[in-house]
Amino acid sequence: MDEVLAQVIFFWRKLLRFLRAYLAPRPRQGLAEMVDEARRTWREALNEYNFVDQEMIDYMIFKINAAERRFVALWREARRRGVTAWPPDLPGPVPGVHDARAL
Repeated sequence: MDEVLAQVIFFWRKLLRFLRAYLAPRPRQGLAEMVDEARRTWREALNEYNFVDQEMIDYMIFKINAAERRFVALWREARRRGVTAWPPDLPGPVPGVHDARAL
């Protein structure tokens, strides 16, 4: 009886650890990362189009359009919020170096 109780306690603790890890708050993805992920998804859908059967063409067109619309919507939202891919502490261009006016 003690062995059965020990196994039940063991599995109960294992289940609790799993649930705590599963339900733990995950770090939220920033808008720039969401735009980049949407761009990758769109590009994957475009590449996948080249390898589908004739029966799947309609599905792939739908998938490409959906991925493109998601990317554009997220990109517009990022532009509206002023989100950039560059870190804010990045220094600006150095005058005279790679300057088109210097050519």
